[in-house]
Amino acid sequence: MITSCGGLLTVLLATVIPAAAQESAAALLAKAVVAFENNLKSEKHWNWNIIETRQLLGKSGEILQSFPSVTSESVIRSNGRRCNALTAWGDGREPYMKDADPDERCQAFNALGTPFQVALLLKSANAKLIDRSASEIRISVVPDHSRTKSRDYNVRCAASIKATIQLDAATFFPVRIEGEVAESGCDGEFQPVVHYETVTRQPMVSQFRKGAAFRVAYALQKDKFDNPANSFWISTEQHYEQPWNADARVLYYWGRQVPVTHRTGHRLVKDIKTTAKEFGAGSQLRFDK
Repeated sequence: MITSCGGLLTVLLATVIPAAAQESAAALLAKAVVAFENNLKSEKHWNWNIIETRQLLGKSGEILQSFPSVTSESVIRSNGRRCNALTAWGDGREPYMKDADPDERCQAFNALGTPFQVALLLKSANAKLIDRSASEIRISVVPDHSRTKSRDYNVRCAASIKATIQLDAATFFPVRIEGEVAESGCDGEFQPVVHYETVTRQPMVSQFRKGAAFRVAYALQKDKFDNPANSFWISTEQHYEQPWNADARVLYYWGRQVPVTHRTGHRLVKDIKTTAKEFGAGSQLRFDK
């Protein structure tokens, strides 16, 4: 039997290329979902501190106003779960419920996380493999218009995002997500909770909405005894550039309203930096894998 050179080459390539390299973007993201959700089990072994800064920028990118920074820490609820509780305002204002017990402090503020559900974004039906190497995998996702009108806010918000997702090739954990809100599924209103002023406010427009850009980066915190089960991927950096409502006269965050002194604001920039420490260890934040 005579076999053509082209046919023989095809057979040889199919044999040489590893099966893993032929995985679809959807299959790789499915592994990322498992890695992301399993990582939450290691949260209990770690403490962290977070510093947030906010700045209002003009159309040319100039800083118009810097708002008071926020420092928070992880505290343990009676059920063993974590939340973030306020420890300091950058302008010296006394934190609300600073000396209360953990459960009360957790009820005072919502747990800090990304403004979209990472696991839902990883379940995107519109994913494409960009490239893959021995150390990383990059996948692009675009809005899923079949879900941008869902009644579930988390579903429609995740479906409205266009992003590039970088996975750690060894663990499939999503180490970096960078993108933008391309559709209106994240648009919405919220009723501000005010702890520092005795005022009643009307619903406010969410800052994380169509036109917002973001970057979220994670770093692996290795267990001091090299036990992989206790190591923890934590979000060390979050950066958001969000459209600003020029009619807004106050900015609400962490139960406080801060007056806005400029009426020519164009974008609100928020940066979040996290440092972590394992229980019983003097470890500092590490960026190696």
